[in-house]
Amino acid sequence: MTMTFIALVLLLLMSSLFSATETAFTSLSLLKIRELIIKNSKNGKKVEAMMEKPEILLTTILIGNNLVNIAASSLATLATVKLFGNYAVGASTGILTLLILIFAEVTPKQIAINRCGEIAMAAVVPVQVLSWVFRPFIWIINLVSNRITRIFARTEADQISLEGLLHLMTMANAQGVVKDYEQDLVKGVFRFNNVTAGAIMTHRTEVFSLDQSISLKEALPLIHDSGFSRIPIFRDNSEQITGVILASDAASTLMTGEEQLKLKEIAREAIFVPENRKLNKLFHQFKKEHLNLAVVLDEYGGLAGIVSREDVIEELMGELWDENESVESEKIAETGKGLYRIQGDTSLHQVHDILDIHLDYSKNFQTIAGYMVEILDRFPHEGETISVPGAELTAEKVEKNRIKTLICRIVPIDEDKKN
Repeated sequence: MTMTFIALVLLLLMSSLFSATETAFTSLSLLKIRELIIKNSKNGKKVEAMMEKPEILLTTILIGNNLVNIAASSLATLATVKLFGNYAVGASTGILTLLILIFAEVTPKQIAINRCGEIAMAAVVPVQVLSWVFRPFIWIINLVSNRITRIFARTEADQISLEGLLHLMTMANAQGVVKDYEQDLVKGVFRFNNVTAGAIMTHRTEVFSLDQSISLKEALPLIHDSGFSRIPIFRDNSEQITGVILASDAASTLMTGEEQLKLKEIAREAIFVPENRKLNKLFHQFKKEHLNLAVVLDEYGGLAGIVSREDVIEELMGELWDENESVESEKIAETGKGLYRIQGDTSLHQVHDILDIHLDYSKNFQTIAGYMVEILDRFPHEGETISVPGAELTAEKVEKNRIKTLICRIVPIDEDKKN
């Protein structure tokens, strides 16, 4: 009986190893697998290869686990009949089931969740060997299983997506692994390739520019009062931008005594970009051209606005203010419980990140003001309200058919359903 007891213990141990191995492999994330490859290239790559064939991996482990559990059950039954007779078989089965649940299922799986990488690395070679030993059975089982699976489930394997990565960042932030500003920075990086110049530009109606034909002496007070370090210049009218004046160039020229020079004579060539130019390409263009201001053109070649390298950087780092600028109101400011004032040029992804309100994007608009105009199919009047998923948006201030600010009221889910 001693040998029988030892055999039962060994079978329970093997069952626990199979259970731990199954949980370890199924708990591995793509990031964890990358980490294993870096730590141990050889075994890490074996783990990666095994994870690429999940049907073989799981079938191998399940065959082994079931064989061990069946062997343990048969051995326990034989020992019970020999010692106590047939009447004790039920009791021994119950005891064995409890032992398997505690020591061969629940406990090893809980350990495997916390140490999935180490267990997967240690078990990958034995699992590979067993997969070859059980290969005929694996082939038959998977053949039948796949036929049944195709009938009831036609889902595809999950792929890495941008939203998945952002959810991962949110979870890391909730657990204290990533700080708030780090989460915001990463979100900005992920969206850098999707945001366009048109979404962050200063609209043409708010662009400060100067006539190229005026003298430096005439322009200097205007440049000083504007507080800008880079000023577009135009010919004939403000929409025909011809170049850019740098305040530093103007000051240097003035010191040489050439105050009667026309602005066009000291201007630098402007960078012209379409509204749909992505920020990553625009940033590289700024670096290449050695100029920090670009003129944004609409689809007809007309002036849409201007965008600076600082505007691009602010998409990553948040609002930046230099010594000559007065701090404006925040893009989204809380004004009361569930109430927020939103600047009209606030991008939709900022609204989503800060207020957790998801609004559908379109190539025709990327700001909250553009969204409201698109929904109404016209320019709103002050005080006009629209309902969106999870909120109500009210046009608070409208100037020259432009929404300057909106009031957002967060609508609870239950109230939203009633409406």
